[in-house]
Amino acid sequence: MQTFTNEAEQAAYNLAEALAEKAMSFMRNAEEAAKSFQGGRVAMRRQFKARGLSEAEADIRFAGTVQASRAIAENSFCMSQASMYNTAAATQYAKALYLKNR
Repeated sequence: MQTFTNEAEQAAYNLAEALAEKAMSFMRNAEEAAKSFQGGRVAMRRQFKARGLSEAEADIRFAGTVQASRAIAENSFCMSQASMYNTAAATQYAKALYLKNR
């Protein structure tokens, strides 16, 4: 583990840790949205199977629902935010290391 001694190094490291935690939070939200999508799709498949219809028909019908659209949008948004925060965290880690080795 790196130890940062001066205030600038520690500040950059602390900011990097906070940004990385925010990225993980968005990743968890993206995972929940993906699970919501999967759960809805499985439920639709069960309903269609009970009616004697195919899984393909269920998937097509589910893809057009508001639940599916929201889950996909939420997943996409959270993944982009997680990527942004991870990039920012990596930049701050690099800054902390730069300041340490300067």
